Amino acid sequence: MTKKEIAKIIESKAAAYGFVMQENTMGWANESNRDTCIRIEIRKETDYEKTDWEARKVFRDIKANASICQMGGNPTPEELLKAADEIARGAKFTADINSMELSCIEIF
Repeated sequence: MTKKEIAKIIESKAAAYGFVMQENTMGWANESNRDTCIRIEIRKETDYEKTDWEARKVFRDIKANASICQMGGNPTPEELLKAADEIARGAKFTADINSMELSCIEIF
């Protein structure tokens, strides 16, 4: 798979779960603001056993993880339910991406 194909899969899956992902140098992360309850990161991890440095081909495994942002304050029941929904969607999205076992080759 190419990096572009993986990006399309990630963006499509994220949208299905109600998230918007932004690409960065390490992979992707969900858009966040002060109301965001979960941080999702999808990283390109180098598979050193498959990488062929002489041929300038780097094999990357795509791994997703998530962490809960601190909520604080005295949230209302509605705010807690909203946070619980976002966290559940993020956990399912992360599990879905990891279950796909995505990988790509980058040529440099």
